[in-house]
Amino acid sequence: MTFARFFFALFFLLPLSVKADLEALIRPLMEVREPEAFEAAYRAAEKGGVPRQALLETRFLYLVDQGNDSKLAAFSKELKAHLPALKIKDSVIFAVPEDFQSIVEYTLALAALENNQSVDFEKHIKEAFWLSPSQAQIYARHIDEVRLKKAMTQLKFDFSRTIEKQSDDKRITLKQEIGDAPAILFHFWSAWARESLDSMPDFFATAVALEKHKIPVANILLAGNAEAKKTADELRSEWGKEAKGSWLIDSEKGDLASLFRVKTFPTVVLLSRDGLVLFNGHPRQLELWDELKKLKPSLVRPQSPEK
Repeated sequence: MTFARFFFALFFLLPLSVKADLEALIRPLMEVREPEAFEAAYRAAEKGGVPRQALLETRFLYLVDQGNDSKLAAFSKELKAHLPALKIKDSVIFAVPEDFQSIVEYTLALAALENNQSVDFEKHIKEAFWLSPSQAQIYARHIDEVRLKKAMTQLKFDFSRTIEKQSDDKRITLKQEIGDAPAILFHFWSAWARESLDSMPDFFATAVALEKHKIPVANILLAGNAEAKKTADELRSEWGKEAKGSWLIDSEKGDLASLFRVKTFPTVVLLSRDGLVLFNGHPRQLELWDELKKLKPSLVRPQSPEK
């Protein structure tokens, strides 16, 4: 369920007098996510007399579902300007004024991030939490990203570290893994995490593309105990030739996972041969491919394989 559709469920809790007038016009704004279709629905809602309050809220939810932080940051000016005219009776998703005020603070925090204003980001994101704790999950992601980015800019990886190979339990240096390549991609995975396993076909397509451009991929198994290794070996056997890259095992203490602050699956880390972190995040993020194309301009992001 998308963030917008979660709030759309709340729409049916509104007074019948409100719902009867607005439902037909607001429903598409909550459900349509193709850009042209959304804009058409927005114009129709505007023309049909949907209150400004409801229009702003539905556009906010649309931008959240699109994952467009830059547009959300730009939208902060419009949301802030509306604050003096805030009418909670015209809201289609919020029960109290603080909830709307919270999304204003949230978008202002994103605007601060766009401008590298860390002090303002902290001020606005804290205020957003204070105003609406129920929306904490959406705000927390950005705090984690800010902390991760700061930690990664201060890190220089030592490729002389040794690591265990999954195939024969022998240890090798990660310098052997990168060889003379300009960079290496670490792919952290778990044999027990559904998100990790579901992403494998898509990641294997990425590994093939990188392999063709001489950028090595190292799949690093977390939870390096005997049971996890056994399950991982069985999975590799099932995947067969599709299982691209080298297969390594982090220590039981999770030394590499801790170093790179791996909290979710799948996570990939792109490292330059100088040990600088070029990217740390989900393998589907566009920023990863921006960094890869800097290394290899001819590299093309592969299409996700059909499931």
